[in-house]
Amino acid sequence: MKAVLSEREREILCELVELYLASGEPVASAALARVSRTGLSSASLRNVMADLEDKGFLLQPHTSAGRIPSDLGFRLYIDKLLQGAVLSHRDERRLRAMLSPAGSLEEVLAQVSRVLADVTAEVGMAMAPASQQASLQSIHFVRVAPKRVLAVVVTAGGLVDSRLLTVERDFDSAELERISNYCTQSFAGHALHEISKRLLALMAEERAQADELLAGVVALGKRAVGSDGVPGGEVFVEGADRLLGRAGPGQFHAVRRLLAAFADKALLLSLLNGFLFSSGPRVLLGSEFSLVDGDDLGLIVTSFHRNSGEDGLIGVVGLKRMDYPRIIPIVDYIGQYLTAAGREPGGAE
Repeated sequence: MKAVLSEREREILCELVELYLASGEPVASAALARVSRTGLSSASLRNVMADLEDKGFLLQPHTSAGRIPSDLGFRLYIDKLLQGAVLSHRDERRLRAMLSPAGSLEEVLAQVSRVLADVTAEVGMAMAPASQQASLQSIHFVRVAPKRVLAVVVTAGGLVDSRLLTVERDFDSAELERISNYCTQSFAGHALHEISKRLLALMAEERAQADELLAGVVALGKRAVGSDGVPGGEVFVEGADRLLGRAGPGQFHAVRRLLAAFADKALLLSLLNGFLFSSGPRVLLGSEFSLVDGDDLGLIVTSFHRNSGEDGLIGVVGLKRMDYPRIIPIVDYIGQYLTAAGREPGGAE
């Protein structure tokens, strides 16, 4: 059964979390009394803190020490922030000056990961999984070895998905060029899932079985734009070395596992895909952060959606003691910026 807190208990808990975020040290009742808007004495606050500990919102690392928030206490504080965190005018001016919608989506995401890392001093992430809703710009097939063909799919938003195909017969370079041109001319502007359906219909036609060019188009095209196999897409991470510099002795294991996850694009995409269609920023803390067993880590992430069909995520990862009141609205602003830029003529499309 979930514990119910009074408004006063909620206020005191949030004040304690803010002090802990600022200092990184257990918060004593005397320190809380100096800043609390409740006007309660140190003794009264000590009693409230004991109640909050009994309800699971606070922890006491040592019997003589103050309290620190548990994941449950952090969650209550974060949920309150998500209802009203506001981007400062200074951060908004800085973001407007640093962000530019020019270029392909791939270039914009690389820029966004750097901006997030620079502005928040945490680890910045930007990613766009290959989407079956994305519209096609072009397909290229390149012979790399006998019965080995590299398929390169470029979406209208500028994302590039490359797949190495093992084929049943050998294709020469001239034949692959004709197949590439046919696919691009016939399917450009169509969503990838629509192309898959058209290729399946073409495969059933007698002329595709008799025409060598169409047979090649079907054989290679359906595998190039299909949703099977390893998830494609782009992942950009900036500032990961900062985590190692800040991690304490008990945090190195979680940080190393996180860095290993960053290095595995397919794993990172599959783990974070669940946030693609969430509305507004999401925050995962400690034990909620299933990417790694990272009790001391936090993730702030939001999604964006483009007219060209690409969906993606941007966010910040750091140690759990981050500046959430400032970083949450920064992440939210950039997510909205990416969505809005994808609707404008001349944006990153």
